[in-house]
Amino acid sequence: MRIAFFDMDKTLLSASSGWLYTRFLWRRKLITLGEMLGVIVISAQYAFNLLNFPQAMARLGRRVRGGDAEAIRQLCEECVAQDILPRLAPRAVQRLRAHQAAGDYVVLLSASTQFIVAPVARHLGIDYCCTELEVRDGRLTGQLADKPCYGAGKLHWARRIAEPMGIALHDCTFYTDSYSDLPLLEAVGTPVAVNPDAKLRRHALRCGWRIEQFY
Repeated sequence: MRIAFFDMDKTLLSASSGWLYTRFLWRRKLITLGEMLGVIVISAQYAFNLLNFPQAMARLGRRVRGGDAEAIRQLCEECVAQDILPRLAPRAVQRLRAHQAAGDYVVLLSASTQFIVAPVARHLGIDYCCTELEVRDGRLTGQLADKPCYGAGKLHWARRIAEPMGIALHDCTFYTDSYSDLPLLEAVGTPVAVNPDAKLRRHALRCGWRIEQFY
């Protein structure tokens, strides 16, 4: 058996789930203009790998609905159904199904939080690993529960998934758009740059990696 890891934002999805969720909150008047502008700045910094986006989203999450985890879960379920699932790239889903048909174990590996990733993975019928926001007494603390599934953290979690199954990362495939995922891209046997950012595109061309367009 082999493992096919798929990033979510701008890989399986044709957009950033964090941005789609923030826009959803803005339409519902659940965040202020200042917070909205702050997320735009954070998103720009994240695009250039200048900021740990999971930590920033953890801080924002604490401000929505007073950090009530169940209320946020319900909001995210609605956001996923209305705004996020329609952005699943058909070519990405076709590739995912092709891996399943070949007998591969498919895992969604995302820096986004459990409130968004879980319903997407459930819709696709696959397992997932993501950044977990810390919840205490039913409320978000503004902190992360464990190592974020971001940057080198994706390599950490991929190993945690593969090693108990007796699968070497060299026998795995990883699809992603972001240069921030370089640690795992360099560890797997089949790295695939999907609609890559400029920095990843240059690196993929130098290394002879596959470059694909899912959307």
